[in-house]
Parts: sequence; structure tokens; C-alpha cells
Amino acid sequence: MSLKVVITDCPWEDVSVERGILEQAGIELVRTQCKTPQEVIAACRDADALLVGWAPINQEVVAALKKCRLAMRYGTGYDNIDVPAATAAGIAVAINADYCVDEVATHALAMILACHRQLPVLTASVRDGVWNPMAVMRPAPLLSRQTAGILGLGRIGRKLYEMVRPLVSRVIAHDPALGAGGEKLAGLEWVSFDRLLAESDYLSIHAPLNTHTHHLINAETIGRMKPGCYLVNCARGPVIDESALVDALRSNQLAGAALDVFAQEPLPAQHPLRSFPNVIITPHAAWYSTQADYRLRANPAEMTVKFLRGERIPLLNAQPASAGQTTG
Repeated sequence: MSLKVVITDCPWEDVSVERGILEQAGIELVRTQCKTPQEVIAACRDADALLVGWAPINQEVVAALKKCRLAMRYGTGYDNIDVPAATAAGIAVAINADYCVDEVATHALAMILACHRQLPVLTASVRDGVWNPMAVMRPAPLLSRQTAGILGLGRIGRKLYEMVRPLVSRVIAHDPALGAGGEKLAGLEWVSFDRLLAESDYLSIHAPLNTHTHHLINAETIGRMKPGCYLVNCARGPVIDESALVDALRSNQLAGAALDVFAQEPLPAQHPLRSFPNVIITPHAAWYSTQADYRLRANPAEMTVKFLRGERIPLLNAQPASAGQTTG
């Protein structure tokens, strides 16, 4: 019996990387561009596995996928996949965990350094015809005397820790899944969430989006942050309540922000975050390098081949009893 993989959606037109890997293994590939649950159901009813971009794989979709044994996310986030529903239905869920670790950590570090040196306000002042740094810069302590805070110490958070540790006085971390008792790393201080907020001069977010982290950074938690802190987000936009962030920037509670992800992407043209000279905005670009661009496409296809051959791959859920067994 032949096997079929469906791409539910992806932003690139050329799927030759995925097609080459899957078809070499004798697996049919169908590319679609689904946006709604109904479109996913119609396109994927007879799929053995899915390659998923942003399409919703919710309980309704899962219930209709009678053959599917794997939902493989192109990226690292999986908030568009109902993992408990998939697990109950015997569908394994996997993510592309390693394709852009260095890239995102480097992007976050670049944002921290740009905030520290106040590059956005300096650039804006020069473009406005002002050649006087002291007229626009905030008081700037030495970076080597400041504290970097990391919220979420998975692969990317740990990589950022390695990069930033030689540059600052302290690195502190809190992981919503681990609390203040995570892996012991030299030079890293695990702290409570309250201390992370109160003591960080730069707070970089690397936590996944889920029910516990949605709007974790809100008016109340921002109010507990160290005055003059810079907020960096290369994780998921909805971890931050953007209206609360705008208020904190207007009141100067925060010195600035550097954001690569947003609740709505593209960020609307009239969004107030665009109006602040002390806010860095990049278009969900932290993941990118030429190598990551290839691994973004190749890793999911390779993992899907392994899974459908009966080999073990890293999963978000326990390997369902019916998963990983080839049918021909």
C-alpha cells in the first residue's frame, strides 16, 4: 500500500526539497495551502502524515483524519496543533526543533546589544538631522555590569546563555515548565519568575506559546519588571500582551523593546508599536540563514520518512500504539 504525505500549508512555492526526499522513499507528496479546519479535512482525509505550517490541526480536524499517524510541524512552535486530541486519536506530533537554534539565539543577542547601545534612537536622531547622542540617549551603564534574564531555557535559551554569558555581570533564568530548578549550568543562576522580572536589565523570551504562557508578560507582570528594562521577544508574539507593552513604553516603565514576533503578522501598518523610536521590529526573521532555510524543509521530510518506516523520532507526545508502523 502506497503512503501519502500532505503539506497542509507553507509560505514557499517550491517544495522540491520535500518532494525529492519523500519520493525517493516511495512516498507520494501532495502540496496544499489550507487555512481553515474544513480545508485541512478536505485535503488530508487520506493522508498518512502531515507536514504542517500554520494550518489549524484542532480537535475537529483530528477526528476526521482516519489514516493519519503523524503531524509534523515545519517550525518549533506547535500552538496550532491540539496535541492532547492528536494523542488520544493515536496521531504522533513532532516539531522541527533544531533547524534554527543558533540563528534565533544570535538574533536575540543582536537585539540585546542594539538595545544596550541604543542604536534605534541614535539612528532615528541622525535621520531627523540631530548629531548629538547625549540629546537622545538614556543613561547607559556598562554592559559588563548588567544582568541578562532569559525566560525559557530550551535549546535556544541555552544557546543565548552561552553567547551572552561572557558579556554581562550575571545571567539569570526562569523556565515556566521547570520553575527555578532547572539544569545546573556554570555561571547561570536559576531564579523565581518574580526575581527574573525584578532583576533583569534585558529580558529575552524563549518560552513556547501555550495556555500558561499566553500573555504571561502583561500589565501586572510588566509592573513588576525592573524600571528601564529592555524586553526582547524572538519566541511567540502572544506571550506578550501588546497593549500592555505599548502602555509601558509610553510611561517609560520600560526603556525599549526588540520584537521579532507579534500577535498578528504582518504587524499592522498603524500598530502603535511602530511609532516608538526605541522599539526594534523585525519581520519574524530570527530563524533565517541559508542553512536554516534548507533544514526548515529537509528535516521534517526526513523525519517523516523515518517515522513511516517504523523508526523512532523525537515526539511531543508519547508514541501512540498505532504509530510508527508501516502499512506497505
